[in-house]
Amino acid sequence: MTARRILFFFLFIFLLYSLSKNIFEYKKNYDFYLSFKNEYERERRKNTNLKTQTIKNADPHEIEKTIRNKLNLSKPNEMTVILANPTPVPTIFTPTPAPNYIQWWNVFFK
Repeated sequence: MTARRILFFFLFIFLLYSLSKNIFEYKKNYDFYLSFKNEYERERRKNTNLKTQTIKNADPHEIEKTIRNKLNLSKPNEMTVILANPTPVPTIFTPTPAPNYIQWWNVFFK
């Protein structure tokens, strides 16, 4: 009877160990899958952006626009408006008033 209990105990320990090992392995593999999936999505978005920029930069109108903006050129019969950068308005900081008890102290004792 005791040999049977010992056998079942060892069998239970073996199955529990196997189950915990499989659970940890699954968790590790799932984390790897999520990181790989996130990296794939990031690279896919980067690839899409690069393809978009390539198509945009190959457009003759976009090339002309970029060259004209960098060299400050204009077409004949085209009016150019140059706006100056606005100057920042200085902000005047007002000191925070003293607490009420200090104001009353100053009124009566100073």
